[in-house]
Amino acid sequence: MNRPALSVRVWDLPTRLFHWSLVLLVLLLWLTGEFGGFSLTLSPPILGDIYLTNMDIHGLAGQGVLILVAFRILWGLWGSTTARFRHFIRGPGPVLADLKALVKGRVTESIGHNPVGGLMVVALLVLLLAQSVTGLFSADDFFFEGPLADRVDESTSETLTGLHHRLFSVLQVLIVAHIVAVLYYLVRGLNLVGPMITGRKILSRSEKLYFAPGWSALLSLVFAVGGILLLVGDLI
Repeated sequence: MNRPALSVRVWDLPTRLFHWSLVLLVLLLWLTGEFGGFSLTLSPPILGDIYLTNMDIHGLAGQGVLILVAFRILWGLWGSTTARFRHFIRGPGPVLADLKALVKGRVTESIGHNPVGGLMVVALLVLLLAQSVTGLFSADDFFFEGPLADRVDESTSETLTGLHHRLFSVLQVLIVAHIVAVLYYLVRGLNLVGPMITGRKILSRSEKLYFAPGWSALLSLVFAVGGILLLVGDLI
C-alpha cells in the first residue's frame, strides 16, 4: 500500500537565498571571466560616480561568493536541521550505497540532501572557498589585481593566479555534474529544483525538523561580512 504524499517543509529561506544568490554570482563570474566586456557606473548620492570595469565586477562577485561561503559554513554549524553539516555529511558506506543505487537507476527520496548530494555540497563549498581565496591574491599585469595581491611576492601571486584559473575548470566540471544529477533525478520522478524555490518537498513521510529563527541567519551574515571585511580590508 502506497503512503499518501505529503508536502513537507525541508529548506529554510536562508538556505534557499544562499543557493540562488550563489548561482547568480557564479554565473556572473563565468561571464566576466570568460567573455568580458561588462562595465557598470554607480552614482551614489554622496560618493559621486563610481565606474566599475569588467574585472572590478569579477572581483566584487568573487568576494560576494566568499561571503556566501563563509555564511554557509556558519549556517551549516547552527542553522536549520537540513542545513547543518551533521545532517547530510555521511561516511563512505552510505555514499557508496547511494551511488550504486543511482547506477542501477534507483532513486530514493530524502529529507534534505542525500549522501551523494551532501558530498557534492561539501566539494563545491571547499572548491568555491579555494577559488575565492586564490582570487584575492591573483594579479593580471594589465587588467586586475586582487585586493591581497600586494601582500605576497610576484612569484607567489603568479602561482596563485594559475591555480585560480585551474580551479575554475574543476569547478565547471562539478557544476555540470551537479546539473546532470538534478536532471537525472527529475527524469526519475524526483524534483529537486522546486523545493529549493518553495522550501517544500513532496514526500511519503515527514520528520520533525528544527528551523532556526531569522535573526540567527542575519547574525551569521553579519559575521560572514565582518570576517571578509577584516580579511580583505574593503570590498570596493
